[in-house]
Amino acid sequence: MLSRFFKPSKTRTILFISLSNIGDVVLTFPVFDALCEAYPDALFSVVVSGKGKAFFEGNQRVKKVYTLEKQAGIRAKVRWLKDLRREKFDLVVDMRNSMLPFLTRSHRRTHPVLAGESAGHMREKHLRRLRTVLKKAPLPRDRHVLCWTKGEVKQAMALLLGVKNFVVVAPGAADGKKRWTEEGFTDVIRYLRQGFTGSVVVLGDRKDARIAAQILKNIPGGIVNLCGLTSLKELSYIISQARLAVVNDSGIMHLASYFDVPTVALFGPTDPGRYGPWGKNARIVRSFSGRMIDIESREVIAAIHKAWP
Repeated sequence: MLSRFFKPSKTRTILFISLSNIGDVVLTFPVFDALCEAYPDALFSVVVSGKGKAFFEGNQRVKKVYTLEKQAGIRAKVRWLKDLRREKFDLVVDMRNSMLPFLTRSHRRTHPVLAGESAGHMREKHLRRLRTVLKKAPLPRDRHVLCWTKGEVKQAMALLLGVKNFVVVAPGAADGKKRWTEEGFTDVIRYLRQGFTGSVVVLGDRKDARIAAQILKNIPGGIVNLCGLTSLKELSYIISQARLAVVNDSGIMHLASYFDVPTVALFGPTDPGRYGPWGKNARIVRSFSGRMIDIESREVIAAIHKAWP
């Protein structure tokens, strides 16, 4: 009988099946990191949504990135699955709890999550899934997912206008119910400008550009507003260099956690026990009514003082 726990020397090809939304993909990074350290000679193929594809591109440990397109037709999906099967993976690690590990015909694969196993923080849930095939899987020592090219770093630094000592403020979130008020972020940025000797960098995607413009319209210059101007890799590099991040429950919050950037995270309708920041020096400001509008600026400023490195 084949053991589900097996030696690194027996594992040369691994299929890593990640998730869809940016924040959810980042929450699977510790699993990928642990696999890289447990199987130092293995090459990976990665299944991920189109949004998260950029995270894994350029990584020397990644042989191929498969984009999972839910809207594809039946024939396209069959061809896609045949491509996966041809690789004959030694191990399949699935963060989706899907049928893909069985469809690839790999005998060595993570087990589906059973009822009662999904409690706790999502990062820990993913690591528990890994332990179904990697006995006593430790927390990874290093980060192995993101590999920036010299060009990406150079472009990110150019966007920062040479700023090196900065706080990231990210006023956006995919779900409008998770966004704190524009007035609140305005108060916080004004406070940071007065009490912080460095700069404030506002980050987000193109959808957040309007929000950022509203927040900054009554604040004098001196703010670096990069909403909608960065690639995903450039954005991740900028976050990795920040001294502090003030964010909603969002993908940027999870990236800050991954890089262990001190974080102040604002929560309303979602449970921080499952989706909160997971860095060592993080503070949560939560609206227990579930409405972000009920969070007061003074609460966030107090949390900044506690999280300050």
